[in-house]
Amino acid sequence: MGLLDNLFKPRRISRTPTEVSKEPKYVEVEWSEKPENTGEYVRVVTINEFGDIENVLDYLRDRNNILILKIKPRLIQEKMELKRALKRIQRTTAAIGGDIAGVKEDIILVTPPSVKIYRGQQAEGTSTASANSSSERNEA
Repeated sequence: MGLLDNLFKPRRISRTPTEVSKEPKYVEVEWSEKPENTGEYVRVVTINEFGDIENVLDYLRDRNNILILKIKPRLIQEKMELKRALKRIQRTTAAIGGDIAGVKEDIILVTPPSVKIYRGQQAEGTSTASANSSSERNEA
């Protein structure tokens, strides 16, 4: 019963003042020179050659950048080099869980995992099939 004795035992309140700590009651925060950028940015990047892909991949790995890639005509003419560059961008985008879509022949949109690209309605074959079945139900 030793445990219960301590629970129901009257407490003694000390009338003598307790020692007050002279230390301040705040915490010092050390600021770094460069503040952390946590916002998302839209970046327009021009790709002139295969070497420009490294900047694009760095922006993708940050996971805070929405990229609009403008491909120059010289790179469009070199099909194999363009194919290699786009393959690297696609693999990196898939690895981080992002999304990628072509806007025009020379413009590509790449987004981080937190942003998805809206591609409109369902595929044309799927939407017409569902429309036909709903019209059949209405006739019956």
